[in-house]
Amino acid sequence: MADVNPGPESGGVDTRVAPGSEPPVWPYILPLGGFLAMTALEGQLPTAPGGGPNPTWFPALYALKLAVVSVLLWVCRGIFRDLRPRPTPGGAALAIGLGLAVTAAWVGLDGYYPEIPWLGGKRTAFDPTTLAPAARGAFLAVRMFGLVVIVPLIEELFYRSFLMRWVIDPNFTRVPIGRVTPAALAVTAGVFTLSHPEWLPALLTGLAWGWLVGRTKSVSACVLSHAVANLALGIYVIAYRAWTFW
Repeated sequence: MADVNPGPESGGVDTRVAPGSEPPVWPYILPLGGFLAMTALEGQLPTAPGGGPNPTWFPALYALKLAVVSVLLWVCRGIFRDLRPRPTPGGAALAIGLGLAVTAAWVGLDGYYPEIPWLGGKRTAFDPTTLAPAARGAFLAVRMFGLVVIVPLIEELFYRSFLMRWVIDPNFTRVPIGRVTPAALAVTAGVFTLSHPEWLPALLTGLAWGWLVGRTKSVSACVLSHAVANLALGIYVIAYRAWTFW
C-alpha cells in the first residue's frame, strides 16, 4: 500500500499514490457497509407480541451495531485525514443552517410524497417508552450517539469524500475534495436516496450536501451539517414521539 501523507494544502488529496495505481476503497466502504448489514439484520429479529421491533432484542442489537461500526471506524481511521480542512466560521454557519433546513424538509415533506416499497416504505418504528426508565435512557443516549456522531461520519466520508471523487476518477485521491461535477453530484445524491426510505427528502439532502462540499471544500462541513440535522431530528422525534423517523 502506498504511503499516505497528504499536505494541508491538498485538501486531503493523497499525493503519494504511485502513478497508474488506484488507492484502496475498502476503508471508506467497510464502516458504512457494516452499518447497513447490521441494519438489515435488525429486520430478522423476533418481533414483539403485537408486532414491531422486539424491546429486548432491538436495543441490544443497535448497541452492538454501534460498537462494531466504531471498531471498523478505528480500523479505517486513516480516512479521517479527509476531514481536513475544517470549515471556516462562515462555512460552519452555512453548514448549521443547511442542517436545520434538511430537518425541516425531512419532517415537513412527510406524507406529501408516495412511498416506494422497494426502498423499504416507512421505517419500522421502535417506541422506547415501552422500556423501563433506565433502559429507555440508555437506549436514547446510544441512539442519539449513533445519529449525531457515527452516522454523519460514515456517510459523509463515503458519499462526499470517496464516492463524489471516485465518480470523477477511480484514482480518487487525485481529485481535490470539494470538486463537484454534474455526474458526481447526480450519482452521489442518487445512491444516497436509494439508501433511505424517505426518498424525496433524501434526494434533496443529497443534492444539498453535494453543493455544500463544493462550496466549502470541506467534508467536515458536511459532517457538521449532517450532525446538526440528525440532532434536530432526534430532538423532534423524542419530543413528539415520532418514532417512524428513526
